[in-house]
Amino acid sequence: MTRRHLGGLPALACVALVLTACGSPASTDATGAAHAAARPSGGTNYPAEVTNCGRTVRVEKAPERIVSFFPSNTELLLGLGLKDRIAGQTWTNQSPPKPAYATDYRKVNVLAPGEIGREALLAARPDFILADGEYQFDGKKLPTIAELAQLGVPVYIDSAFCPKTTGTATLAATTTDLTALGTLLDARPAAHRAAAETRQRLASVDKALTGRPTTTAAMVQIVDKQLYALAGGLYSDVVRRAGGRNLLDDAVPKGSNFAPLSVEALAKKNPDVLIYHYTAAADRAASAHWLKTHLAATSAVRHNRLIAVPAADFSELRAVDGTVTLAKSLHPDAF
Repeated sequence: MTRRHLGGLPALACVALVLTACGSPASTDATGAAHAAARPSGGTNYPAEVTNCGRTVRVEKAPERIVSFFPSNTELLLGLGLKDRIAGQTWTNQSPPKPAYATDYRKVNVLAPGEIGREALLAARPDFILADGEYQFDGKKLPTIAELAQLGVPVYIDSAFCPKTTGTATLAATTTDLTALGTLLDARPAAHRAAAETRQRLASVDKALTGRPTTTAAMVQIVDKQLYALAGGLYSDVVRRAGGRNLLDDAVPKGSNFAPLSVEALAKKNPDVLIYHYTAAADRAASAHWLKTHLAATSAVRHNRLIAVPAADFSELRAVDGTVTLAKSLHPDAF
């Protein structure tokens, strides 16, 4: 998820594009209408609304053309049984899909492998957007969230990355989002099952780690040869639930969850384990080489305790997967 930290048409033209060339984004085509008629109700009475990032997100009917920003959001939608209602996805270059979702994931239309532009997004005629952060909806690259709402396209942001809670979010954000999306997307039964499984999996990790000593760790990412600390919020909560302690909590500004970090500062921390994010196989290999080269004197490198994690493992249901995987890496004898 960390590319959110590092890095079109005027609004009136946008309205014209949506209402003429593309049709109304909130309209449902014949195929969508057929899906809606055949789909069992998930228990939602429409219109429905929830609070998200301090805003009210309202839908008039069950969305049929959902656009997903980020792999973990696409997998969440698949996990809720909504594969036929996903109109497209973006940022697919950030992580490979989990094996359990790979077949359906690869069938979802890729609107952009990375950042999407205004025209491409609106051309997909979305009636709902599930996004990993607010950072792209700046009124330039993409319409603002308010502009999209006026066009009938509500936007829901991953709760763990709402601006005011980024630095304090925990894994509880996952069940918050499941509950909200179950309501908005008419998928309450599936959302309830996923939330129950989430709680059970995390409880199993807690039980397995009871009485185990905490492992000191540092979570980082290397982008364009610059080292970044990933700490606070969901990042550090995942490390904590996995039986570790992120030594970089004091290296990021309050309310944030990332910051540039010097090699010297990280070496001085001397963590037992280095956890590093990657986006693809080449990035994984390059990051491992960089860490081994620049931090050779640290305990983590000397004892070969470098743990590679996909960037998408720190959002939504994949954050639970990431916690379980990290716990097994930090404390293999506990499982």
